[in-house]
Amino acid sequence: MFRRAIVLACPHCGSRKTFLKRWLGHYDRCRTCGIRWHREHGFELGPVALNVVFTFGALAVSMVVAFVASAPNYNAVALTVGFVAAAILLPVIAYPWTYTLWLAFDLATHKPDERELAEAAAAVGNA
Repeated sequence: MFRRAIVLACPHCGSRKTFLKRWLGHYDRCRTCGIRWHREHGFELGPVALNVVFTFGALAVSMVVAFVASAPNYNAVALTVGFVAAAILLPVIAYPWTYTLWLAFDLATHKPDERELAEAAAAVGNA
């Protein structure tokens, strides 16, 4: 499931015709298997938290590398501008991956039940 999510495919069926619409948009369901991407109330908190952890981790590592590489003559303005730009751009760039990875985690820990699978099949059949 996680390998499928990393290549932005549906973690459930593996189709590339998934719920992603453009870069920052999404459909309510996978267009192939019909699994709902928003499986429960508050689902968005997981991908947002994963995105924050990824962004903060990347910033922390890059700060350490930048400070070690530029010691003892720090260019504070350049470092600050670079880190602020990274803090703004990284979450936008990582958005699709954090959402598909979180869906993979959710599907792995909370397997779809019969009702959810029937609803997904019906949604694909009606589309």
